[in-house]
Amino acid sequence: MESKNYTCPVCKGKDLFLKHEASYIYSYVLDSDAPGIKNTEIFSPFLYDRRDQTSSYEYVECNSCKTKFPCDLLQKAIDDTGQMTM
Repeated sequence: MESKNYTCPVCKGKDLFLKHEASYIYSYVLDSDAPGIKNTEIFSPFLYDRRDQTSSYEYVECNSCKTKFPCDLLQKAIDDTGQMTM
């Protein structure tokens, strides 16, 4: 399988990252032991009772110039040469 190296249209850098940012609300049931039904000994924040995602955002970021490109443009932006055309 052939690998493609994509380049940034702004600075021509080759260090591109696909990033996913998300925000969540974590809920813990208040009881007599510790916050959360799953926290019986000590409070561990990763033992939440409910997690609701409130927002998310995916983008491609150039590590060289820090320019961010929305992922919805990704399909349209990459041509056969491996160059992102914006």
